[in-house]
Amino acid sequence: MRLSEEVLHSFHLSGDIVPLSGGQNTSVRVGDAVLKPVDDVRHTEWLLHILHKINPQGYRLSKPVRSVDGSFVCQGWACAHYEQGQDAHGRIEEKLRVSRLFHRDLAAVDHRAFPQTDNPWAKGHRIAWQLEELPTEFPKEVREIINRLLARVSLKEPYKVQIVHSDLSGNILFDPGLEPLIIDFSPAIAPVEYAEAILVCDCIAWQGSAVSEVNLLPDDELYKEMIMRAVIFRLAVSAILSQGDYDRFMAEYKAFQPIADYID
Repeated sequence: MRLSEEVLHSFHLSGDIVPLSGGQNTSVRVGDAVLKPVDDVRHTEWLLHILHKINPQGYRLSKPVRSVDGSFVCQGWACAHYEQGQDAHGRIEEKLRVSRLFHRDLAAVDHRAFPQTDNPWAKGHRIAWQLEELPTEFPKEVREIINRLLARVSLKEPYKVQIVHSDLSGNILFDPGLEPLIIDFSPAIAPVEYAEAILVCDCIAWQGSAVSEVNLLPDDELYKEMIMRAVIFRLAVSAILSQGDYDRFMAEYKAFQPIADYID
C-alpha cells in the first residue's frame, strides 16, 4: 500500500520514508513516527483507543498518534510515536515480567466489545481454542498432526479471560537505561497464561532458547494446557499461511514439536 503525502500530512509528518524490518516488513519510519498499514479499520481503531489510554508503569508503549480528524487510522495507515529499542532473542524471564505488567493494565479493559476479525492469526486462535474446525483444504498430513495435538486438550469452564497480547516474544524491545518497549499489539481474548505460553514457546521455537525454558512457567495443568494451545495456534497459522506447502509447514512443526514432546 502506497504511503501518500496526504496521509503524512494528516499525521503532521514530513521527511524521508524509511522502511523498517520486522513483523510483516510493512512498517516505515518518518521522523519520530512509525506508520503501519492496517486491513481492518474498525478493529484497529478499537485497539488503539485502548493503547492510547494506558499509562504504562515498568515498561513503555509505542503510543498511537491521532490524525487531524481525530481518528487513529487514515486511508489504511496507523501512526505511532517512534521509541528506541532493539529486539533481543531469549531473555524470557524479563519478557515474562513485562508481559505481566502489561496484562495487569489490560485487565480492566471491557473486552466484550472486542471487534472480531478474520485474519490467519485470529483463525489460528479459534482453532487452538476448538471454536473452529480445521479447514478442509489443509493437507491430510497437516490435519493429522494438528488433530493429534488437539486431542491432548479439552475445554474447561470457567477460564478467566481478558484482552491479551498474543505475540510478545519479538515485540518487546530493549535499550540500556530505558524500560522495555512493547510494540505491534496482536490482540486476542484469552487467559493471560495463554499469552505467556505463546511468548515462551516462540522464544524456544524461533529464537533458540532451550526447551527446558518451559520450566519458567508454573508446572501445573493450566499452564500445560496453555502451552499445548500455544503450539496448536502457531501450527494452525503456519498451515494457513503455507497454503498447502507441506515442507514449509513441517519446518514450523519441527521447531515446535520438541515443546509438545517435553510436556507430554
